[in-house]
Amino acid sequence: MHDIAIRRLRKYDKAQVITHFSNLDSEALTSRFGVPVRPQRLQTYIADMFGTAALVFGAFPDTCLRGLAELYLQPDGNGHIAEAAFSVESPWQDQGIGDALLSRLLTAAQNRGIREVHMLCLATNQKMRRLASRHQADLTLLPGQVAATLTTPWPTPFSMAEELTGEYHAFARAVLSWPNK
Repeated sequence: MHDIAIRRLRKYDKAQVITHFSNLDSEALTSRFGVPVRPQRLQTYIADMFGTAALVFGAFPDTCLRGLAELYLQPDGNGHIAEAAFSVESPWQDQGIGDALLSRLLTAAQNRGIREVHMLCLATNQKMRRLASRHQADLTLLPGQVAATLTTPWPTPFSMAEELTGEYHAFARAVLSWPNK
């Protein structure tokens, strides 16, 4: 899948985020959070998402939100370190959505001066391990988990243009898919 619309999500996208998380099966939810998640915990998490995440991006391969990437700033005193988290609905996995989300997220991190992006996944999550490796992450094995560290370069005019172009493309695609009323 080559033409995946990725755009930044805002508070007004919350209903789509709720639908996305409700479409995740138990395996996808466990992969996202590292442990089985109770419905009440998930509701609380979604309610707080836009207040705590620095950036939230959504993938829309078919005009519906099918994948989500979150970037959380970590307290290092300089705002140069962040943690990333991903979820992709099971029927949409292995179609390039995770790769597209990570690419967009890394560009956004670069443009905001975030120098390191950390990801943590279960040791059994081969898809995330391969995704991190494709983006030249340093992988560290931990008990039951794998930590990935990705380093981003300093922002450039090209990286800023890439982010703006991606947002424009996603917006134009969304406008063209609105139903005629």
